[in-house]
Amino acid sequence: MSKTPNMLSAIEPWDLVAAGYAETTMQMFAPYVDEAIAASHLKPGAAILDIACGPGTLALKVAREASVVHGIDFSAAMLDIFKQHAGRAGHKNIVMRHGDAQALPYADEMFDAAFSIFGLMFFPDRRKGFAEIHRTLKAGGSLAVTSWAPVSQSPAMQIMFGAIRAIKPDLPEPQRVIDSLENPDTFKQEMQNAGFKKVTIQCVRKAAFPVTSVPAFWEGMVKGSAPIQMLKKNLGENLWREKEPLALNYLERNLPSLPTALSSDAWLGLGGK
Repeated sequence: MSKTPNMLSAIEPWDLVAAGYAETTMQMFAPYVDEAIAASHLKPGAAILDIACGPGTLALKVAREASVVHGIDFSAAMLDIFKQHAGRAGHKNIVMRHGDAQALPYADEMFDAAFSIFGLMFFPDRRKGFAEIHRTLKAGGSLAVTSWAPVSQSPAMQIMFGAIRAIKPDLPEPQRVIDSLENPDTFKQEMQNAGFKKVTIQCVRKAAFPVTSVPAFWEGMVKGSAPIQMLKKNLGENLWREKEPLALNYLERNLPSLPTALSSDAWLGLGGK
């Protein structure tokens, strides 16, 4: 487990970014969600659990074929957005819970399939997270978890962190974290330790981050990125307005010819009970 506390393990960044996240980042995650769903081979009428569900990126996609979808998240603001989306879609089989996914409020052997899309990777105690999912799955149930690969494998993440460091140069360069889920060996071992069988970790590469213009791309990053929202809050509005042109200049210099789409590698962990 990572010994350094991760800012994204806290609620505040996700509450801050909720509305913009649903508008921007949620759309960009769709290709990774589709890969996780396809790899899980869901049967019609399955009972599904979406852990760290955010604004419902995955749950909304599987609800039509599922008997019930339970989503849990620690961000009330994210769940408010999720409720709005579910209401507009007319889904009656989605149940949302505000709570800690490291202590799931569900009975043993309740679900046929579980997912966590770029959520479990931030848990302070991933061991508890994996163990709780295993507990709530039926025998023969499946789990699909996505986590980002190292920043070195992600042009999109390199650009984002470069723009952030243009504003705040004293931030350290992103480093590979061996004991995090960005390491596929760690990822596989933690799933196996929780009791999952036939565990595989596969790379998913998607050009999911479109760039048509520098200002529009930056606006989307600011709206949908929790780290950038926290940086903006900590700097304050006046200093943010002063520093923001540094990020735009960085993007002008470092983005490829436009329009383009930046890729990002993720790991997809699959296992069964």
